[in-house]
Amino acid sequence: EHEHDNSVSSTSAKFEGFLNVKKLNMWISDIIQEMGANLFRYKGVLSVAGMDEKFVFQGVGMLFSGGFINAKWGPNETRENRFVFIGKDLDKEGLLKGFKECQCSEQLRFKIGDKVRARVGKDMAEADGYCPGVVIKTWDQGNAYRIQLQDSKKTNVWGPIDEDDFVKAA
Repeated sequence: EHEHDNSVSSTSAKFEGFLNVKKLNMWISDIIQEMGANLFRYKGVLSVAGMDEKFVFQGVGMLFSGGFINAKWGPNETRENRFVFIGKDLDKEGLLKGFKECQCSEQLRFKIGDKVRARVGKDMAEADGYCPGVVIKTWDQGNAYRIQLQDSKKTNVWGPIDEDDFVKAA
């Protein structure tokens, strides 16, 4: 005989706009570590800033798969983000809050040609962990910025998220 488990539930959300795929990947990694044993199934279709292709993710427990698919957002299609989680003892408010924290605007603080300071590895950085550079592209493969560092090699790096922790004004 089947018995219903009241601790098993689902939660879903939908909102218009854009997500930063780097923030999304960090968030998914966190929830898999924190809730993986209780996540039975999760999936979503997302509108990633700077990308025309739809991003689809799905997972079971701690197994996650996600990426851009060969389907673009139509010119008259509303760009929206949708997800559903099914699991045991879900923190529904926490999931919704984390998902919304991945939301971003396609409008960025810096434009092409702006001088910035990019956070880079210790080998390339000044004492504060940042290296001077110039923005050479915005929304490059889902990253907020591509930056050419002002080093002898003119190294290119990504500024994945438009926050001071990654890129700040020069």
